[in-house]
Amino acid sequence: MTVHWDGKLIEDLVGKKHVDCLPMLVSGHGISKLLGVPKLVSGTGEMVATAVFNTIADWGISDLVSAMPFDTTASNTGHHAGVCVLLAKKLGKSLLHLACRHHIMELVLGSAFEAAFGKSSSPNVILFKRVQQKWAFIDQSCYQPGLIDEHLKKHILSVLADILYFANAELRVKHP
Repeated sequence: MTVHWDGKLIEDLVGKKHVDCLPMLVSGHGISKLLGVPKLVSGTGEMVATAVFNTIADWGISDLVSAMPFDTTASNTGHHAGVCVLLAKKLGKSLLHLACRHHIMELVLGSAFEAAFGKSSSPNVILFKRVQQKWAFIDQSCYQPGLIDEHLKKHILSVLADILYFANAELRVKHP
């Protein structure tokens, strides 16, 4: 199973203050289940790891969890106090790290942009602002996942066994 979480700061239902909420779900083997959405005192790595660990332990699925997707914030990825490190320690086993492709791609694209155009002096790059402004006019209905396109599907399926073998082998390797 894969355990998913993503902290959200939302307005409390019984007051005007904002609270950290942590939606958690598991998926795998044709199952997708919301486990809970506890309120947290704070969104630190320790608080989130403890909440995730306690929730999957309460559901009795600790032994089934083998992977975790996450966004690449410091509270998730910190070497000592990040949720990923702490959750694996609490579970007593290695977990496959599935860093969010969106956030990873931000880093890759940022580096590519910097290499091509130089360092930006502002977080608001004019080129990206123009794309953002025109986004509503782009026909997004043309998007298709790779497994729908027969040409891509052939290539994906031909390496699927290798990808699964690699992912399972990586679960047995110690990564610093």
